[in-house]
Amino acid sequence: MIANTDNKDKPLARLLVVDDDPDTILALKIGLLDYGFLVDGFTNPQEALQSFKASAESYCLVLLDIKMPALSGTQLAKKVKEVNPNVKVLLLTALGIRDNEVSDVSSSTNVDGFIQKPVGNKELTDKILSLIGENKAI
Repeated sequence: MIANTDNKDKPLARLLVVDDDPDTILALKIGLLDYGFLVDGFTNPQEALQSFKASAESYCLVLLDIKMPALSGTQLAKKVKEVNPNVKVLLLTALGIRDNEVSDVSSSTNVDGFIQKPVGNKELTDKILSLIGENKAI
C-alpha cells in the first residue's frame, strides 16, 4: 500500500489504477499521491480484479486503461461493477474517442467517465473529484 507521507490527514480517497504500461502507472501514482489519494496500481488486470474483490468497498474509483492485453479496460469495468456497482469507473484512452463510441461503451459497461492520455495531474484530479465528490473520504 502506498500512502502520501507528506499528508498527515486521512487520504482523500482510495483509488485502483490499472494500465499495462508500468511507466504510466508510476506517473499516475505520483500525481495522485501528491494530491492526497491512496493509490493501488496494477499492470495486470487479473491481479487488479483479485485485489478489488478482496476490498471492493474501500475503493471510491477505479481508473482503467481501455486497451490492455488479456482483459480490456471495458471488460474489467464490467467485472468491477458486478462486484461493486457503486464504485466509480473512469476509462483512460490513448486514442481519440467519438461521442457515439462514448455512449456505446458507457451504456454497455456502466462506466462513469472517459479521459484521454496523456493527461495532466490537475485535469485528472479534477475529473476524479467531479466523480467522487470533494468530500468523499475513505
